This record gives sequence, C-alpha cells and structure tokens, in this order.
Amino acid sequence: MSAVAVAKVGEPLPRHSKLNMILAHSIIGLLPVDNHHFSWYWFIGSIIPDIDHLFVLYQHKIFSRDKIVDVMRFEKKYNLHFKTKYLHSVFGAIVMTAPVLLMSSTGAVYFFTAYILALLLDWPDIDEKQYLFPFKKKFRGFLPIFSVPERVITLVLLVLLVYFYL
Repeated sequence: MSAVAVAKVGEPLPRHSKLNMILAHSIIGLLPVDNHHFSWYWFIGSIIPDIDHLFVLYQHKIFSRDKIVDVMRFEKKYNLHFKTKYLHSVFGAIVMTAPVLLMSSTGAVYFFTAYILALLLDWPDIDEKQYLFPFKKKFRGFLPIFSVPERVITLVLLVLLVYFYL
C-alpha cells in the first residue's frame, strides 16, 4: 500500500494535505529578509495575492473546510477561478504596491518582490492564471493542487524557515 493517500474527484482529501501551498505562501512571508529579520512588508506581499481566494469563497458561500478544499482542487468542475486576473498578475502587483511605495520605498521593494515570488510559486499549479492582465494571455501549470510535489515544496520551505530562525 502506498504511503501517499490519493483522493478521487469529489472526495475529501486526507487531513494532512489540506494546507500545502496555501501554507507555503505564509512560510515564504515568514522568512527573514530585512537584514536577516522578519519584515511585515515581505509577509503581507507574500500572502496578499491570495486575498482573491477569500472573495471567491465568500461570493459563492463556500464555508465548509472539505468543500473549500474540493472546490480549490477541482476549479473546472465547479466553474470557479480562485486566481483572479486582478490580483494574480503583474498588474495586481503594481497596483497593490503603489500605496506601500507611499509609506516606504524599501518596504515597497520587499512587498513587490514577495508578491512576484508568490505569483511564481503559483505558476506550476494546474489552474489557469492571467499573469499579464490586461493582456488575454493565459498560463496553466502542470501540478494538480495539493499534489505530492506541492507538499514536498511546502515541507522544504518549512525546514528552511526553521533553519533560518534557529
């Protein structure tokens, strides 16, 4: 029997695989960057692109944890797109960084860099993204959501986080 549990379409995932890449964005945000220290600009820049996920969940009244995971894994089945063109794009990064730039130019660099890194981290996901909005070009990765490689990446990031703070 395989050590990796695989769920079929519509079945809930095993409990241990429900966070994965959602957690990866937060882990990246917690990594020390500002003179080897934590930066709020970096942290917020790493998680803000995923705010659109919350909007989509609220808009479609999806509140159960199992339903959230199923919908995120099988967007096409539910005809939903969590990575909206407004936030999961270079355009979104620029628009969201503009107010930060008014507060701190260094903070804006951290914020923008973390934002772009979050977009790059989403690139391998199989769901559709429109990184170059307002242009119509669409990108699609090759990894299913919550796949084994995503779990491995998340684990590696977690190890890096522990290493940097020890």
